[in-house]
Amino acid sequence: MRARECIICGSGPPFTALYRRDGHSLVRCECGLVFQEPQPAPEVLRTAYYHDEDFAASLLGRLREQTLANARAKLGLLRAGGHDVAGWRVLDVGASSGAWVEVASEAGAASAVGVEIGEATSASARERGLDVRTGTLEQLAADLAGTGFDLISFWDVLEHLHDPRRELALARDLLGPGGRIAATFPNVDGLYPQLTYRLFARRTGVWEYPELPVHLYDFAPGTARELFRGAGYEVEVVRTFAIPYGFYRTTTLAPARIGTGFRARLLRAAFSAVRLGAYPLARVSDRGNAMFVVAAAA
Repeated sequence: MRARECIICGSGPPFTALYRRDGHSLVRCECGLVFQEPQPAPEVLRTAYYHDEDFAASLLGRLREQTLANARAKLGLLRAGGHDVAGWRVLDVGASSGAWVEVASEAGAASAVGVEIGEATSASARERGLDVRTGTLEQLAADLAGTGFDLISFWDVLEHLHDPRRELALARDLLGPGGRIAATFPNVDGLYPQLTYRLFARRTGVWEYPELPVHLYDFAPGTARELFRGAGYEVEVVRTFAIPYGFYRTTTLAPARIGTGFRARLLRAAFSAVRLGAYPLARVSDRGNAMFVVAAAA
């Protein structure tokens, strides 16, 4: 695919090569944005987990309690930032099996609607009585117009989109007066990702941080602010937090990814050792490996 311009500053290639794995490459623009270049083809993304029926089934089985716990953690982030969904009209983009729709409803939201591209996951949510609609925000925007949402959430979604600016612009038009956007996504400039990149990724080719190929962009606090400002928002909150380390043990550091031999065991031990120091320091310095953003339409 042809090279893309940076969605933050508009610069074109060449970009600085950052990391490469399994045929997928991350680059960094001079403005700090990290992204895949070239972007993966649509057929590659169509095989991603959010279209997988077995994964959808696991969300209602072994992963159900975890997804609900993650959704409740998002509610905690909102409340810590001075916002509560009680009485609000809520829209969740990338709703998956509806965990956030369910938690928001339990927390007193006046209405809670989800938009989810995965057919199996959205269908499973509807089977449980949740209003989760199959499709993209662009496909469903006309049906949602006029609702005047108080909150539109993008929980771990924007990094998956080819053009998150377009998605944020669509969301802005669906907000009611005083409405806000809330989003979470990884923080490539977090202390733990940066330390492990410098110590391990460049030497061994193993880095816990990126989820390739499904994460198309990797934001940092500065580039996240510019993304929202460029889409017509005033950023109110940018706060970092920790992705639980156990997550990496089931994804980028899993035996299926890096093996089970001596080298793999040594690498997992080394990442764990760095985590013991990095996670507490990141918490006190606001350099966690994930971000929480709240923004209002400008």
